[in-house]
Amino acid sequence: MSRSEAIRNAATLVCALAGIAYLTIFLNRGTTRQVDAETPHAEKGSAEQQSTDDIASSAAAPIWEKWPRPQLALLLTGEQHGYFEPCGCTSSQLGGMSRRADLAQKLKAAGWTVRGLDVGGLSRRTTRQAQIKFETTLAALRELDYVAIGLGPEELRMQPDFLLSQHVPPLHFLSANLEFFGVPDLGTPLPSAVFEAGGLQIGITSVMSEELQKEVLPHPDITWKAPGPALTDVIADFDDRNVSLRVLLSQASVTESDALAEQFPSFDVVLTAQGTSDPDPKAPLKKIGDTLVIETGRKGKYAGVLGVYPDDTETPFRYKLISLEQENFGETQSMITLMQVYQQRLESEEIALTDAVGAPHPSGATFVGADTCGTCHENAMDIWKETGHAHALESLDPDNNRDGHERLNGVKRTYDPECLACHVTGWDPHEYIRFQSGFLNKKFAADDDEKMLHKLMAGTQCENCHGPGSRHIELVEADDLAAAAQEVRVTLEQARKNVCEKCHDLDNSPDFDFEEYWERVKHYEKD
Repeated sequence: MSRSEAIRNAATLVCALAGIAYLTIFLNRGTTRQVDAETPHAEKGSAEQQSTDDIASSAAAPIWEKWPRPQLALLLTGEQHGYFEPCGCTSSQLGGMSRRADLAQKLKAAGWTVRGLDVGGLSRRTTRQAQIKFETTLAALRELDYVAIGLGPEELRMQPDFLLSQHVPPLHFLSANLEFFGVPDLGTPLPSAVFEAGGLQIGITSVMSEELQKEVLPHPDITWKAPGPALTDVIADFDDRNVSLRVLLSQASVTESDALAEQFPSFDVVLTAQGTSDPDPKAPLKKIGDTLVIETGRKGKYAGVLGVYPDDTETPFRYKLISLEQENFGETQSMITLMQVYQQRLESEEIALTDAVGAPHPSGATFVGADTCGTCHENAMDIWKETGHAHALESLDPDNNRDGHERLNGVKRTYDPECLACHVTGWDPHEYIRFQSGFLNKKFAADDDEKMLHKLMAGTQCENCHGPGSRHIELVEADDLAAAAQEVRVTLEQARKNVCEKCHDLDNSPDFDFEEYWERVKHYEKD
């Protein structure tokens, strides 16, 4: 048997097993997927061009009440970058798969036929936690009737063999100009997908630009070719199959996507990556010739809805970019359940131990815990105990009823490195890495000393701002008090510029104001 045949057979087996697993989960849910059926046009008045009101903010009437019922609605998203939940910890944040699901439910409840397309960029890391989150996100997209994902640099960094294991139709991984393992018909990625919905034949394809492929290639198992010839072949196939609606998922810069829209005018829609993080929902719809060029922002904060009206010669499309705001969209139980399963997998696979591998702190010092700091700094310790920092770990468990626990939807996050990194002591909040002597869940401790780390390093303590304290103590005991003070000294200016923002960044604390927050935690020098 040749290497190509072996790879192809292995891929077929992996995809079959994955399909069986998903089918089992689906059947166990006790639900049946609706058969695609033509959704009739609602009665409407004179056809008019899309108005500014159609793409206005959430203050306007919702589109499922205002628009004529489309023959098909496409839910368009991309560049989620790992944000399964709203971007950050505070109640005012946008986005989240749960709110997206609520949007989809509202559209379907109005009698719309809805299918989802994602330009790609689902993840931003490549750790085992990122893989579990990727799998969870795919399950969510299948639940929302997504049919295609374009492969971007973020997906490719997760490696072809992992992507092969996750490609489970009817949700297809697409790229017309990428090939895995030198096998053109391997099955992942597919050059295109054609499906029927709302009585329409819809053709979807994706390409990656020359500039973006430089982020991940060369790679021994991934081959890239120019987008132009690849799209020419796909369009010829669409012509042969009488595809009536054609969408390109463009893993390219907006400028490159504009050029592709101009070069290949038979595409009705180009959904582009690499756009602005927060596009203006009130901006006019962009067209290159007759092709709509759409960007939907990043981090899952927005979703585009494209209504398709093939019988309306004047306005065949209506489009709105929707901000997924707490005021307009609620939580969805199916997505909460997926988050619960995700957190359980993080716990069972001990991700807080295996992904966050207890690296030495760059300073060479070790963490000693707030109790040790408090033996000298009594007043500072008393102040700290009354702050939210002292109870940061408790806030990850809804059973503790801390302020804002409702946002957890009953799901504990106490084994999630992406949460622990800012809610305990001795972790890197950007890389989600546990330092040696930093907090460790008691469940994962190998001995009694490690078990103590759960108690000693819980919450956001002194050393998260001042650095690990072992060397400070050594200098105090050596009576070198000036050096000891310098070792842990943090000025207000330093705190303002590069300490607090490690956790209170734009994602997690969009309304963070240093002066206001400092008043809640301020303390000075040794008592």
